[in-house]
Amino acid sequence: MANIKSSQKSIRQTAKLTAKNKAERSRLKTFSKKLRALEPTNDKDAIKSVAIGYMSALDKAAKRKVIHRNKVNRLKNRLAKHIFISMPEEKPVEQVVPME
Repeated sequence: MANIKSSQKSIRQTAKLTAKNKAERSRLKTFSKKLRALEPTNDKDAIKSVAIGYMSALDKAAKRKVIHRNKVNRLKNRLAKHIFISMPEEKPVEQVVPME
């Protein structure tokens, strides 16, 4: 244990911040696990809502500097690609009307 008061305070602050950051990272991992659990169900609405929540949580974590913004961007990009590939939107077939 440190003998200097400022060092003792620094240790306390570090412990608090570490606990907050760990909780935030755990929350992000939980979102990721929820998404992976929903993949086999093909429930588009549930997957979309969890993905939106996950992206929001990632943005907040980057804002609070829990994880680096480049890592957040990489994770969000991969998530978007994965969701687009796994459940593409059904686009209506456009009917071509002949010009008269």
